[in-house]
Amino acid sequence: MGVVATARGWVAERVAGRSWWVRAPLVVVLALILRHQLADPGHPTIFEGMNLGFHEMGHAAFFWLGDRMLTTMGGTIFEIAVPIAAGLYLLYKQRDPFGATVCLFWLGTALVGIGLYAADARAQALPLVSPFGPVDVDSHDWTVMLMKWGKLSKDQEIGAFFRHLGISAMIAALALEAWILRIMATSRDA
Repeated sequence: MGVVATARGWVAERVAGRSWWVRAPLVVVLALILRHQLADPGHPTIFEGMNLGFHEMGHAAFFWLGDRMLTTMGGTIFEIAVPIAAGLYLLYKQRDPFGATVCLFWLGTALVGIGLYAADARAQALPLVSPFGPVDVDSHDWTVMLMKWGKLSKDQEIGAFFRHLGISAMIAALALEAWILRIMATSRDA
């Protein structure tokens, strides 16, 4: 048995008895979000509030370690880690591959946002939010990180890398969702 057939069987086992048509509208909504992100990476998404909340939570979580650089990186780390952790939980604990692909899409939106933020390191034109007090030049995470690593002049390239990675994750998520919906629909008919 090939890898695809094995994966199909694994997914079919986990989605048995679930309705594909209930999930299909969500795929349409996510496809529209991707369309808007392709046209304008700064276009707000339904995930934006969560991404910002987890970003700020990451700063707070790493603050207690007492390391300025880790505190600065904590926002980006949490923005990436939380959707991954949620996806793994849904995949392995809840046995919900479709839910895991929604988390992959969510990760994609976070990566696009991270890309925009990284690309803004020199210009610092984006409005910043900080629960820790006034915002100054030292409040821009990516300016601080890229200056520390001697890569500030590469902010546009680094930002583009994250944006492309995010768009790729969103496209992969939509393809997997369509595949899972097809398995759900055909398994039900069988």
